[in-house]
Amino acid sequence: MFSSRTLILAVLAVVAALIAPASASAGWFSIDENGNTTPNGHGSAPDEVAEGGNSSSSSGGYVMTESTTVTVNTGGSCTWRVEGRLLVRNPTMSGLADGDPVEGVKVKVSGRSRTGAVLGDAGYNEWNTDVTDANGEFSVTKTECSDRRVKVEAKFESDDLRVLGPSSPTWYQLHDTLDEEEPSTLDLNGEPFGGESGEQNTTQARTDAQTWILYRRAMDYVTGTGFSFLNDITVHNPATLAPNGSWSDPILHDIHIAPQFTTSAWNMLHELGHAWAYPREIGEGCLTWAAIQDGDTHDFSEQPCVAFNEGFADFFASKLIREMDDHGLISTISGSVTPLKRADLVSQGLVSLTSLERNELGWDQAFRVLTSADLTRQLFGPGFGATGTVSTYSGPACTYQPTGLGDLADALRVVGDSSDHFDLQDSNNPSMADLFNRAADRLSGFDPLDSVKYVDTVDTTEDIEPHEAYGC
Repeated sequence: MFSSRTLILAVLAVVAALIAPASASAGWFSIDENGNTTPNGHGSAPDEVAEGGNSSSSSGGYVMTESTTVTVNTGGSCTWRVEGRLLVRNPTMSGLADGDPVEGVKVKVSGRSRTGAVLGDAGYNEWNTDVTDANGEFSVTKTECSDRRVKVEAKFESDDLRVLGPSSPTWYQLHDTLDEEEPSTLDLNGEPFGGESGEQNTTQARTDAQTWILYRRAMDYVTGTGFSFLNDITVHNPATLAPNGSWSDPILHDIHIAPQFTTSAWNMLHELGHAWAYPREIGEGCLTWAAIQDGDTHDFSEQPCVAFNEGFADFFASKLIREMDDHGLISTISGSVTPLKRADLVSQGLVSLTSLERNELGWDQAFRVLTSADLTRQLFGPGFGATGTVSTYSGPACTYQPTGLGDLADALRVVGDSSDHFDLQDSNNPSMADLFNRAADRLSGFDPLDSVKYVDTVDTTEDIEPHEAYGC
């Protein structure tokens, strides 16, 4: 018989199928570095190529070394000042640069007297903590007239985010004066994670830092759209619980990143999309049951609720990457959100509206269509012929169509908020009509007639173009 804890862990291990790229096995389509899709047959979800390689080196004018500058106080001042800047060295995640600051982490400074040495670590008294600013800088002051041995530590944790891996210490030790010093200003200059010496000179330290940077920037950006996260986020990278796939836990709200995707920004943001959506839905447990039934939530044909969640997370990752790149928060070419031609979807087996509603690519396409700045400027073609992304219609201007819906925030508004959850609990929900009808309810400039035209645009059995539907 399972203990309650064992049973919970067993269920969570099964729920490991709540993933983006689940494994390195062939999926029903693959995504190249430009965001284009290529059919591979049916099976697991698309695997985004694990990102690697270092970005251009830039120290931003800061000294990227652990060498500490010590300035002894003059005139009998008893004020200690400990300062520095946290950064990542040679990140292995594409889109980040050498020397990128680590913002928003806790830094703790502690002091110990010579008499406290007999107590070891227990002899340290915490002086104060600070949170690194946008430049990764921190500063702690303390009034203490006696000599002290000073220790500086950092922790990847804030009020809404925590990042750790299997070998992460609770606190990373950044500096220890080793001997007692008289009151001074200690400038740690640049303290790199993934560089030089000390606890931060490990692969896990670099992973923690770059994971933190990505999630901190992503969460702050999404919050800036007006649709903040309703739950705190804990990220395990790499995962130790069910590590064969990346997954987001709808119960405990933890994110687990598979070892092969430790450096994949797209994979990590896909899981963040799940974490954002779960508390805005009714019936998100459909993913748990799908995982229990066959160990996967990325089958070619899933229940619409399952396909919707995975398709939204696919879109969320790609769209967020594009907008973060536009705002200078990350630099990467991945993450296309241009709609696909109908023929491209048909070539991947999505030959009807029903098949689209049961497949995550169908829902990814629905969100791409929803967030087209002007749908009438796009040509989707019939369900046969040339594949790839839509081409451009350059004919006469149309009227009365929704415009200006090109932002991630528009898609987030449609999914819902804390007071208006998207109800997915029926096994046949949602339909494409449900999504676009919800858009008509929640977006200005989008009405029920638009909903019909948008469904027809996604439907691969149709051949009417948006500009024709709007009479131009």
